[in-house]
Amino acid sequence: MILKWIEFLRAHMGGLKTVLIVYLVALGVFDVMQSRVHAHYLIDKIYLYWTLFGSIGCFILIKVAKGIAHLFLGKDEDFYG
Repeated sequence: MILKWIEFLRAHMGGLKTVLIVYLVALGVFDVMQSRVHAHYLIDKIYLYWTLFGSIGCFILIKVAKGIAHLFLGKDEDFYG
């Protein structure tokens, strides 16, 4: 079942990217529309701070994990033979 979902998402990668970008923009618009009157911390008053923090943090996490995977799991081209 999950394999079919993964194959479907891989076959429709452009549509998936469009949906996720629209979702991220909607989150940004929702964040701008929020009231900043009762903010607990100073950074809560900054527009789009948590949206950008989450997006950039996710990007950095993916890049670091991919770099670590290539560093420790990657083998030479003739490793098996």
